[in-house]
Amino acid sequence: MIRPWPRIASQTVFDGGLFSVTRDRTRSPRTGAERDVYVVHMVDWLMTVPLTADGDLVMVRQYRHGSREAGLEIPGGLHDGAGEPPQEGAARELAEETGYGGGVLSLLGELRPQPALLSNRLRVYLAQGVRRTAAPQPDAGEDIDVVLLDPREIPARIASGEMNNAMTVAALALARFGGHL
Repeated sequence: MIRPWPRIASQTVFDGGLFSVTRDRTRSPRTGAERDVYVVHMVDWLMTVPLTADGDLVMVRQYRHGSREAGLEIPGGLHDGAGEPPQEGAARELAEETGYGGGVLSLLGELRPQPALLSNRLRVYLAQGVRRTAAPQPDAGEDIDVVLLDPREIPARIASGEMNNAMTVAALALARFGGHL
């Protein structure tokens, strides 16, 4: 049986505001050996799989600095926390990035984006029956185009590499396995 590794000590080695990195001294419960591991800490993420009443998937094409390219993704962002329920944060991100809202919002599941390095979680929501309610209001650091997509196009867009954000693909898989796409 795999047991948790006790953390003996933890030291922040970088704090960039958006995320921080700690060097944690841990001990293997199997061997007793100690080792240092690095953990990236950031707030939880929220993503929404939004579907219009006509069955279109509302997506965003967004520039990403890490990959230095624009990708096709579902809308999402950081959970502001500070008393904001995650479901409200998901609705907020959907409205800010796409201008879509309304409909019925429900939790599809929670994922760990990269548990080897990241401490946070991703909450994925389904929004059914959304409609355009306002103009998008992206953050100053975002360039976004709203794209309506027939969900039947998803496999081809993934296969072509146009849709290569792993969290988007995983979120769409949750929606598909749940019978929503």
